Amino acid sequence: MKLKDALQNELTEKELDLLVRAYDVVGDIAITIIPPELEAKERIIGEALLRLNKNIKVVAKRHGKYGGELRTISLESIARENRKETEYKEYGVRFRLNPEKVYFSVRSSNERKRLASLVLPGEDILVMFSGIGAFPLVMAKNSLAGKIVGIEKNSHAHNYAEKNLTKNKKIKNVTFLEGDVVDVMPTLSMKFDRIAMPLPKTAENFLDKALSVLKQKGWLHFYDFQS
Repeated sequence: MKLKDALQNELTEKELDLLVRAYDVVGDIAITIIPPELEAKERIIGEALLRLNKNIKVVAKRHGKYGGELRTISLESIARENRKETEYKEYGVRFRLNPEKVYFSVRSSNERKRLASLVLPGEDILVMFSGIGAFPLVMAKNSLAGKIVGIEKNSHAHNYAEKNLTKNKKIKNVTFLEGDVVDVMPTLSMKFDRIAMPLPKTAENFLDKALSVLKQKGWLHFYDFQS
């Protein structure tokens, strides 16, 4: 059953037209958008989401849009448990995270696995803007990479990355460094066969840093949102 169908008897036709039917699920947290016109019905919408997905334990609504240098967003619990930390599993890797304090996209899951499938045995890899460690850990778990280094400025995300590395005990070839890539990359004593730049916006400002530590004939994975 779809969300709109689940609410047929609880919302008016006008309210159903305003309903945002898409939502993200991170671990056992559903993250949705509640239009201002439906705020009085947000608990009803949250309960409907809980009925539709028995694995969901928290329904949270977004406040505003992703913004700021660290691309975070404010969340508010509207149904069931009042918490924001969760555990998420992806391609054999377990993660802990708080989606309010860190930028994380479940929609990049297939891209992380795709990147892992491209890695050749022994490749040394750098992940700029590594967040909670998703790209480095998924690549480590699903490839025969050499050394993988992740750099992250958000202290909350870096701390989660360290915890996630500890949680996935069989992964031994990943190192996380905290700090701005502008400051950290000049201190690196190696060059890399493959570099990933999974930054939603402004990654082009750091291309020179990436190229300075990329080996000849190395691979650079650059990401950018186009409006």
